[in-house]
Amino acid sequence: MALSKSLDPDHTGAPAQYWRILHRQDFFDAKRIEITLAGYLSEAARRAGCNPLGTPRRYTLTFADFPKATDWHAITTAMLYAALKEKLAKAATEARDGNPRRWPELNGAAVDPALAGAGDA
Repeated sequence: MALSKSLDPDHTGAPAQYWRILHRQDFFDAKRIEITLAGYLSEAARRAGCNPLGTPRRYTLTFADFPKATDWHAITTAMLYAALKEKLAKAATEARDGNPRRWPELNGAAVDPALAGAGDA
């Protein structure tokens, strides 16, 4: 399970197409989950043991990013991807203040919308 979108965040000329969650940190008291995604040339490259390309992408998901009545202790990887995709879609439509370096904020966290529109891999 991963996301699929061609992105070359470090301008290396080798865009990452396959984005996989590498790390998840749960903060149960704060109702927050931080996830780190790494980009690979392809799923085959990841499965072959190749290193990720470029800088990992970090995102914060909060209780508000999941359906009501979600059991915070039973959030699956699939639920993380679904919540992230929805958050990215919202971030991509948020009005910007004219500063392209400033990301939109949703539920109190800045969101880099670069992976908005990513499909399932």
